[in-house]
Amino acid sequence: MMSSPNADERFRQLSEEMLKDILEVSPGLGTSLGLHEPYDYLLPDGSTRGIVESLQLMERWIRRFRNTVNYEELSDDNKIDWEVLEKSFELSKFSFYELRTYERNPNAFDLIGALLFIMLTREYAPLEKRIDAIASRLEKTPKYFEEFRSRFEESMPVKLWTEVALESAGSIAGFLQFILQVAKGKVSDQVYVRLEKAVENLQPVFGSYVEWLKDLLQRTTEDWAIGREKFEKYLELRELGLTSDEILDLGERYLRDLKVERARLCREIAPGKPLDEIMESIRENAPETFEDALEFTKKTMEDARRFVQEKGVATVYPEDKLIVNETPAFMAPLIPFAALSMPSKFDQPQIGVYIVTRPKEIANLEKHLNYKWIRNVAVHEAFPGHFLQGAISNRGSFIRLFGSGNETVEGWAHYCEQMMAEKGFIADKETRLIQTNDMIWRAVRIIVDVGLSRGEMSFDEAVEMLMKEADMSKEGATAEVKRYTMTPSYALSYLVGKHLILQLKEEVKNRMGSKFSDKFFHDTITANGYLPVSLLRKVFDQNITRLETPT
Repeated sequence: MMSSPNADERFRQLSEEMLKDILEVSPGLGTSLGLHEPYDYLLPDGSTRGIVESLQLMERWIRRFRNTVNYEELSDDNKIDWEVLEKSFELSKFSFYELRTYERNPNAFDLIGALLFIMLTREYAPLEKRIDAIASRLEKTPKYFEEFRSRFEESMPVKLWTEVALESAGSIAGFLQFILQVAKGKVSDQVYVRLEKAVENLQPVFGSYVEWLKDLLQRTTEDWAIGREKFEKYLELRELGLTSDEILDLGERYLRDLKVERARLCREIAPGKPLDEIMESIRENAPETFEDALEFTKKTMEDARRFVQEKGVATVYPEDKLIVNETPAFMAPLIPFAALSMPSKFDQPQIGVYIVTRPKEIANLEKHLNYKWIRNVAVHEAFPGHFLQGAISNRGSFIRLFGSGNETVEGWAHYCEQMMAEKGFIADKETRLIQTNDMIWRAVRIIVDVGLSRGEMSFDEAVEMLMKEADMSKEGATAEVKRYTMTPSYALSYLVGKHLILQLKEEVKNRMGSKFSDKFFHDTITANGYLPVSLLRKVFDQNITRLETPT
């Protein structure tokens, strides 16, 4: 059936109306999308009622779309957007009714902290404007905390997550003092006084919050796992096309094969030397000064950009810029190594910032700023990895940002490392060894994620496996596992995503034959970077059908 202009226009109008409605109850989404007025000044309802209202709002909009738009009359693009809405709603229902994290994790500052971080680090407006909005949100925080606490009147939170919330609470006061230091002397007296008063008024609130967490700790559960049945259902909703047993087998197979590959690379690089000595030798090949490291990072990311363009790997828009800077001193305590600040959906032009933190001790320079590590990071974070994918995806429909394709986003950057090596951008064995080591970590993540989520692996067993197989410190492994327990099926998305993208590539190659090009494949992914692979497959089918249809 041919698409109908009337159906497509109606769909567009409804989509815009829906976004306005959603932003009214989820102002934080406005901040992350780059729609700052008036949303930067607001907080959502922190209670369970607020979550229910958001879910009911989405349900009303889904019903309205179904009642007023004929799916069959839509264009291919809008059909995909429709499916994104339907799938997003199903995942939201599962999260609310089955995962129930909102009443199991008592970290009230999680959302607020994330929003303040965006407002502090993204220079989308003068600092004066952003600090004024931060003060406004802090003024509303006491009410949000009261609403948030009501979620736990009858529920039993997870002990581990409550302990994490207590640890986080200890840093809140310091974070707010940090914001005051940033603003001092850089904003008007009026705005600074407003911020100072908001911070001061929060001190007793935070004290009460900490005491509440301590009381809450007395009635917690040890069990964070969602169990095999729910985990299986979650994977089905994500449409990965694999059961948890198949994903576990995949992780174990990758781990075996990658360890063999790592041993082979070690023999070729330095016969007879153990891995730790070889890795230390790689790290020692580093710039002498931080300034040299920063310049090399800039140059390497530009090299990656030029390589992607000249080799026809993917489309790069000339107006999209990724700026590499030293982490401002005021932000260094928040970012120990480096961070990528992505452009928001509605930012024009699309400008990202990759910031690199100066180590306190020059001897630590080699750990995260050696030449081989920087080259791999340029591919993963910049071109054609996260930045390129995000900047191009932002040009599409905002609905696709609801796609929840973790396997596509994380899997894409991971895929880019191997692909750029095959293209010749990364040719040396030392960088390949770093990549292989990282892949081993991702394989372990699969095994640990499945085991923790299904309740078949203990916390200590997961930490031990990361230490043994991925060569992580106990401190680093413990922090990783804490996060994994809160985000079932996310940690596996990296290597599973890469695996699924490689599978999809073979499918598209087989269908297109001699007409296939890497550029076509990569451009299709970067233009739809937030879609899960299941919907990406439909996009490829639509695009290939258009190419095959005579005009």
